[in-house]
Amino acid sequence: MVPSVTVEFLLVSFILYTPSCNFFMVNAYTLTDEQNLHDSILSGYKANLRPGANRLTLLNVSMSFHIFFIKEFQENSGKFTVNGVFVMEWTDERLAWNSSAYNNMTKTIFPQKQIWIPNLVNINPYNDIFGLGSELMSVEVTNEGSCRWIPYQSFDVICDADVTNYPFDTQLCSLNFFMWGYKNDSVKLHFTSSVAGFSLYKEHGLWDVVNSNTFLKVSVHGYEEVVVGLWLQRRTAFYISSLIIPMFSISLLMGLVFLLPPESGERVGFITTVLLSYIVFLTIIQDKLPESSEPSLSVIGYILSICVLNGAITTALVILGLRLHNSSNDQPVPQFIRKIVSCKRKGTKVENSDVDKPNIPFDAKSDSTDINEGEVTWTDVGNFFDKLCMIICTLEIIVLIIVYFYLVL
Repeated sequence: MVPSVTVEFLLVSFILYTPSCNFFMVNAYTLTDEQNLHDSILSGYKANLRPGANRLTLLNVSMSFHIFFIKEFQENSGKFTVNGVFVMEWTDERLAWNSSAYNNMTKTIFPQKQIWIPNLVNINPYNDIFGLGSELMSVEVTNEGSCRWIPYQSFDVICDADVTNYPFDTQLCSLNFFMWGYKNDSVKLHFTSSVAGFSLYKEHGLWDVVNSNTFLKVSVHGYEEVVVGLWLQRRTAFYISSLIIPMFSISLLMGLVFLLPPESGERVGFITTVLLSYIVFLTIIQDKLPESSEPSLSVIGYILSICVLNGAITTALVILGLRLHNSSNDQPVPQFIRKIVSCKRKGTKVENSDVDKPNIPFDAKSDSTDINEGEVTWTDVGNFFDKLCMIICTLEIIVLIIVYFYLVL
């Protein structure tokens, strides 16, 4: 036998539950209700006419932009692709209805092609001109006529890259739209936020979005231009390890070619290899960067061009140095060259002469200097030339590295 307490509990529960069920069942709208609503609203509705019973009253459209992720950015072609969504809201009194006539239905959804939507057209497309939305998109409408449209789209736009500080560059890319067919005296657009939303943003492996800006500006023809600006900063870890460090390491090796013994026969092969390495780096940079001269050429392109020119000059100096080393001693060294080379040797030889022969008179010392100048051979000239070239090349590369980082950082 069921206890009386349990029976009473079941009775109370049934009494309380039954009215609530009846309430929700009575107030739940059906498919027929929603179909009747659509037929009633769309009967005689013109999607090409903007909302507003008083045509002199501006239609206010609020909007915001939310970025999902950056798909790609090709610097050489200027193609920038970003996936994002616009959230747009406005009021269309023609879509309002009495909710009690449709079982308290307060919300429904219309395909975007069936009702009026803001006709935003992209004006900086990479390929074909396109507008917001597609047949897959729909508009959420309330019984008060409030419309909420959230078109998700992949935007392919033109973005001219400024590669002056490549690979330490920051790019500004923008999405530009016109409210086609409506001037600012009929439809008034405004952003609810001055920046893009990043709540659903996924990080990109190469670019980091460091800032954003959303604003409106009026063209000379009276049309409002919707602008969404994104500042992209390149992630430089890969370029530092694969481009900057190898390039400048090879640069520092250029001056060391003069330390190779001239009789080894490896000098020309070594400097030619270094020169070819620069040409390879220059080819890689040219493939990645745009061919345009505006807004500016890349600093690293200038640096590589200077390095290639420096490599060509160094190759010529190596060949000249080998000629000096292999010159016959039967040919006398010119007087001005003997003086230049002997200036470096004179101090050491005079000191050694003073230590070994402290009683040599002044005139004898002068004769000794003349003898030293006369004893300068082509091998001495070649050794002096190698040391001088090594110092100049090394200092030149160090100055070049300092100038590059000063300009790009």
